[in-house]
Order: sequence, then C-alpha cells, then structure tokens
Amino acid sequence: MKTVAILGMGLMGGSLGLALRRRGLARVQGYARRAQTRQAALDLGAVDKVFETPGRALRGAEIAVICTPVLTIPEMVHECRNSFEKGAVVTDVGSTKAELMNRLAPIVAGMNVAFVGSHPMAGSEKSGIEASRSDLYEGAVTVVTPGGAAESAVTCVRALWEGVGSRVLCLAPEEHDALVARTSHLPHLVASLLVTTAYSGSDAFRTLCGPGFRDTTRIAAGSPEMWHDIVRSNRKEILQALRRYQGELGELTAAIEGGDFEAVREQLEKGRRLRESLIFS
Repeated sequence: MKTVAILGMGLMGGSLGLALRRRGLARVQGYARRAQTRQAALDLGAVDKVFETPGRALRGAEIAVICTPVLTIPEMVHECRNSFEKGAVVTDVGSTKAELMNRLAPIVAGMNVAFVGSHPMAGSEKSGIEASRSDLYEGAVTVVTPGGAAESAVTCVRALWEGVGSRVLCLAPEEHDALVARTSHLPHLVASLLVTTAYSGSDAFRTLCGPGFRDTTRIAAGSPEMWHDIVRSNRKEILQALRRYQGELGELTAAIEGGDFEAVREQLEKGRRLRESLIFS
C-alpha cells in the first residue's frame, strides 16, 4: 500500500494515521470536518496531508478507512461513490457489522471498489484526535468481516491491520455482532447503569469511589454519540445479552433475599473461576 485515506480523524483514525506513518507503511491522507481537527492531525503527525472534503482525501488512495460513527458510514460511502479510486479497497472501524454490511451492499454493488468490514478491538474512554496513540492497535485483535469481497481485498485489509500490530480474526458479520454484544456492548451499558445507580452527590460518596469502582466504570466515560449508534445498530444481539444478564442478576437477587448465601458464594466462585480462565494480553 502506498497511500491510505482516513476519513474521520478522531481517536481511531488519528491513531491509525500515527501508526502507519511512524512505521513507514504508507502515505496518509486524512479528512476531518472541523478545521481544528485538521490542524491537530497535522501537528500530531497523524497525516501527510489533510483535507476539508472526503473526496479530496481519496485521490490516489488504494485503501480507504472510514473512521466515523457506524450509522454514518453508509452515507459516507454513498457521498464518496464517485471519488474512490478505481479498484480501491474500502474498510471501516465500526463496532457493529451485520446491519452495516447489509446497508452497504446495494451502495457498493454499483461501484468499482471492494468493501471489507473491520473492527479493531481497541480504543479508550477518551475521544478525539488529541487522545490518539501510535501504539493503540499493537497487540489488539481486529475482526475482519469479508462478506462477499474478493480474497485479494481481504488480504489487503488483513495486511493493513497486521502492519500496525493487530492480530486479525476473520468472522461472519452476524457472529461478530453476537460476540461483541456480550464482550463489549453489554459491559459498557452495565458500567453506565452502575454509575447512575450508585451515584450520590455527597463528598463521602466521591471519597469512597475506590479502585474497584473506578476500574469497573471507566468505560462509562465513552462517547454517548458513538454508543448510541452501536446500540441502535446491534439492538437484537444487545437485547439478548441484557436479558441473559437480567437472568443472572435475578438469580443473585433471589438468593440474597432468601438468605441462600451458599448460592451467593457459588456464584462468586463461578465468576472468579471463569475470570481467571480468560487470557488477556
């Protein structure tokens, strides 16, 4: 890859640009709507050039990576349908895949480009290009959802993410959405509800928010706009995850109400054992 266009210069797009340039993998052309973001992208070294329209950023780019909220990706592709280079490979960083790829299929069908879905399992509760890091993708898993794309396009996208240090896993869009509903989307919603349930404005409350509370609720500080799109576009799988969680919570509540503290102990032991069986890099 010689030139990569990044449309959307927030945390994900900015970090990708930094990683590509610092590893010498490609020339990076960026697009950002706000002049302040464009200047920050230049100042941080996340781009070689940055433009105020996506069409200009796409000129000469063999690969385009769309780093905007998931529900805006189809309209971005449609808006740029006459600006992509012939034969370009297009991917994204969206956290949901099935609905996105279904909506993109009729748009891409009439274009001479290949779309391959991507979801880097990396990020932060922080947002904006100022939070960008050149090592954001190192060691992270990036899920690639090929759909019906040609193997050459899938290989191109795999090389992009492996080039910035990711471990690539190929999944069907539906399988991806079912898994991340439980491992990513549910935890975020639970963290958000935990903050609103536990919150008290007193000084004592703030003082007693120790490391456990901070660690468990860190992700609740994420962008509401981004998470609105995620919930809306993965509604079915998230509802299933929430119902499963409600069932577990109901059993724990009933055990405590009934004084069955052996059941409480068993639940805590089960959670501890399963947590310790997971492997985190």
